[in-house]
Amino acid sequence: MRIVPVVSLPNESKVKIHLDSGQSIELWLQASVEVSRSLDCWLFLMLPICMALGEDLEIEGTIAASALVSFHNSQRELLLEHPNLNQISIKHQALSDAYLPSASRVGSFFSGGLDSTYTAETEPEIDTFVIVWGFDIPHTNERHWKLTSDLIATQASQMGKEQILVKTNIRDLSNGILQWGRDYHGTALAGVANLLSNHLKKVHISPSHSVETKRWGQFPSLAKAFSTDYQQLEEHRGLVRSEKAAAVGNKPRSVNIRVCYRNVSGTVNCGTCIKCVRTRLEFDLVKAKHRPVGLDTKASFTELLKVKYERNDYVFFLDSINWARNNGFKQTLIPRIAAGLARLNSVRFYGHIKPPE
Repeated sequence: MRIVPVVSLPNESKVKIHLDSGQSIELWLQASVEVSRSLDCWLFLMLPICMALGEDLEIEGTIAASALVSFHNSQRELLLEHPNLNQISIKHQALSDAYLPSASRVGSFFSGGLDSTYTAETEPEIDTFVIVWGFDIPHTNERHWKLTSDLIATQASQMGKEQILVKTNIRDLSNGILQWGRDYHGTALAGVANLLSNHLKKVHISPSHSVETKRWGQFPSLAKAFSTDYQQLEEHRGLVRSEKAAAVGNKPRSVNIRVCYRNVSGTVNCGTCIKCVRTRLEFDLVKAKHRPVGLDTKASFTELLKVKYERNDYVFFLDSINWARNNGFKQTLIPRIAAGLARLNSVRFYGHIKPPE
């Protein structure tokens, strides 16, 4: 794979990607602020894609020596438990520190969901939210993005945080090559963070899995590996989602949490997809006082039967039920039913996991 920079505006980074197959595609990142002129972000963004394709990476331009070290460190981390990825090499023109920034702000990726809300509520050093359009919401879906960005703007205002908006078409290439959750989302976050290194000296990444679950597309040592001399990435210890719901459920602004990516009903949370149902159960488990809009009622048995469960949902349910029961929240019948249904779909992936006692 060859990366060729394309002339772009101050708030945009654009490259032409040439695959070994002969296919070419133009990729871009656009931001509400001026972005770094370094190509380091593309070095990160293309790493798992090249590893999945088995293509060495050639970049026509200079990169920072620190970013090159991070590239190799991150590849080692990705290879540990991703057998679908291959080791690759990199070819570059020169190393240069000409673009090394001097930033002072601390950011956090913020989707409006439970994980990122918990991080924002519990890390006082965060002063800036990084919101990305093109990750879980396609860059072509303006209606859902408008609903989501309006809700996030409300949360940012209530928390006193600045916002940096980023839009990208990176998934036009990664989809079909990598699984977003399992293989790529942590790397995509690292690439966007690097794009904003002239503004952010440190960026928090919210864990989506607990420490007991397998290394996924993002994990603490991968964030550390993507850190450079000029920017630190940090993911904290993963907590069970019901523990996060208990922590934020006493705050009135938790009604603004957005977990849904479907937008099938014209509202931010549809209430019926797996992420919505799972979050409804998690907030119900801990008897939260304030619950996200659209997720403020208990899920019924009929609704549970209609949900399409994914392979990792059983572990999420199991962790949440056990944490809730161990912390004095005893009424877990409906979540136990959901866990049982999810287990039927996931036991082949995770092996024989004991159901909650």
